[in-house]
Parts: sequence; C-alpha cells; structure tokens
Amino acid sequence: MGDIKKKLFGASTDFIFEHRMLNFILLLAIFMSILGAILDLLLWEFRIFWILAAFIWIIMYYISRIKKYYKKISVISFTLLIYFFFPYNWLINAGSRGPFAYYAIIFIVIMGTILKDRSQNILIFSMVGMVILLLVIEYFFPDLIAAYQSDSVKYLDNSLHLTITMFVAALLIIVYSGTYRREKERSDQYAQTIEEYYQQQLYYMENLEELIFKLKSERHDFKHQLGVIYGLLEEKEFDKLRNYTKKLVERAEEFKNIVNIPYPVIRAMLNYKLSAAQEQGIDLNINIDIPPELTLNEFDLTIILGNLLDNALKASRKVEKEERYINLRLNYKPNYLVISVKNPTIGEVDLEEKRTAADSQSGHSHGFGLNNIEHLVQKHDGFLKIEQGDNTFIVNIALLVKD
Repeated sequence: MGDIKKKLFGASTDFIFEHRMLNFILLLAIFMSILGAILDLLLWEFRIFWILAAFIWIIMYYISRIKKYYKKISVISFTLLIYFFFPYNWLINAGSRGPFAYYAIIFIVIMGTILKDRSQNILIFSMVGMVILLLVIEYFFPDLIAAYQSDSVKYLDNSLHLTITMFVAALLIIVYSGTYRREKERSDQYAQTIEEYYQQQLYYMENLEELIFKLKSERHDFKHQLGVIYGLLEEKEFDKLRNYTKKLVERAEEFKNIVNIPYPVIRAMLNYKLSAAQEQGIDLNINIDIPPELTLNEFDLTIILGNLLDNALKASRKVEKEERYINLRLNYKPNYLVISVKNPTIGEVDLEEKRTAADSQSGHSHGFGLNNIEHLVQKHDGFLKIEQGDNTFIVNIALLVKD
C-alpha cells in the first residue's frame, strides 16, 4: 500500500505535503471526469466535455507528479476548476438541487490545504464568488439549468455524488491528520536532536573552560612559587628553600597525570575530573586499558565519561569523608569499549532525578545526566546497565567501536 501511494502521490522525501495532496486531488479529478462520462452515458447523454476535462487533468497530473512542478500547476489547476470545471458541472447537473453543490465546500477545503499566501485567498474567494454568481444565474435564468429527467435519476445521481463527497471528505481528513501528525513527530524529533547536540556542546565547552581556568590558576601559582624560591635564594635561606621545594615536589607527585591514554581529549578531561576528586579526598580506584588504534568518537566519549564522573563526584560529597571513593574501569574487549563507574550513595537513587540532573555550578538545567548518557549509548549501538545496592551505585556501559 505504501509503495502504491508513493508511486501515485510521490514520496515524502521528494514532494512536500501540499504537493502530494495536489497529486491526490488531480487523480481525483481524473476519476470524477471519467465517472461523469460514464454517468452521462447511462443516465443522460454523451458529452465531449468529460473527455476534454479528463485530458486536461491528466496533463496537469503529469506535469505535477512527473515533472515535479507545484506552485504554478496548483494555481492553474484550481483556476481551471473554478472557472471551467465547476460552473459547467453546476449548469448540467441541476444547479443547487444537484450534486455539485456538495463539492463546493470540499473544493474550498482542498484549496485552503494546498494553496499558500496570496493565491490561497484569491482562489478561495473566487470559488465563493462563483457559487454566488451561479446561484444568481439559477434564480434569474432557471432555463439555463439542466433539470433531472425523473425522480429516480435524481435520487441515484444525488446519492452517488453524496457518497463520493463524504468519502472524499473523510479521506482528506484522515490523510491530512495522519501525515501532519507523522511529519510533526519527525520535526519534533529533529528539534530534540538539535537541542541535545547543542546542550552536549555547551557541556563540553563548560568543561573546557574549567580546565583552562585551572591551568591559568596553576600558572599563576607557579609564578608565585618561583618568586618564593628566588627570594629564599637571595636571602641564602637554604634550609627553608630545601623544605619548600620538597613540599612542591611532593605536591607535584600527587597531581601528576592520573591517567595516561593515547586520546588527548579524553585524557585531559579524565585528569581534570579525577584531580578534582583527589583534591576533595575521594579515594580513586582506576583500571584503564585501551589500545591506541581504536576509532573513538572522543567528543561523545568525553560527554559520557564527564557525566558519569560528575554524578559520582556529586554523590561522593554527600557521604562521610572516610567513605568517599570512585571506581573507574575503562577497558577494551573485542568490538566493545567497556565503561564502569562505581560510587557510594545514601540509600536508593532516584533515577528520574538523575536523568534530569542540573548543573550544580551554573544553576541551569542542561538536561544532562542519564538521559544524555542513554542517548549517546544508543547512538553508538551500545547498552547500559545500572546496579544499586548496599549504598552503592554502579553504571556499566558497553559501546560498539571499530579497531
């Protein structure tokens, strides 16, 4: 069924919704013209008008569907409909007492759906004006209106066209509402993806700014420390100089690179986050073993690891100092990068709250947390598992990677 619709009306990737609706209406016009010829042949008399009308609609459909012209063809088609097809049918089908009075409303609805801008208003008001004009002509010149030959013919003709009118109206509502809903969902999904990507970039930039700020602070401290060393040398306070430099060396040993992996963006982020944990007295248990030849999306992986460590840091701050720890495991198994982060908690963790965790520093909710982690895990065809128990919270992730 879907393939037939694409062949007749056009695929959504090639035709906008209004263009597909135009193709549908032109096919309907071809059908109505052929039906009119058959009914005239059976109930009235043969008229060349129907053959001419069918030929015109076929040409319009060919230009619209095959040649893919929309704007001009839509205006031309409805102009022919209003000033040629509709009045002629009104006159030969008993006027306001005939079936074509039903179609006036359908035609106006169709034009309102398909046409845009000024052409929409002009042609809709033209349609209304044409109906009023035909009613006036019918009132003052009733002999111009072809009458029914018998009540049975009138009943049959009206019943058939009323059925067609209701069917077309129902079909238009179903097609329009269904297509509109699907395209709106697709549009909303696209907007959500863009928003998530923007928020991920924002998060990445905030972490980068924090890292730069830390480097500037360390540079400032380094200049101050050189000044102290120079002053002690000038004063020849060698014992004090020895003790001061010893403390500096011990401190440098504490804050040397905690992890050393061949992925610079990930390495910088991990060392920054883990150094912050170390400064807060959090015990670190790190197990990292990934080969250098993996094809990793460092941007996405930085977002995942950064969020996991942010959540672990936040949770560790809530427990007693002696109970604070973060266990980080980052290993490569065939075709998968395995990530595991474990941290202490107080009681059961509200996962919904974690899914919409706010940035505690800026005070603005960026939607980061498990929602973003889940989104990126799905993006890389991975899976995520969360374990809770005995005041612990563990997030296990496996991401599909290419070696």
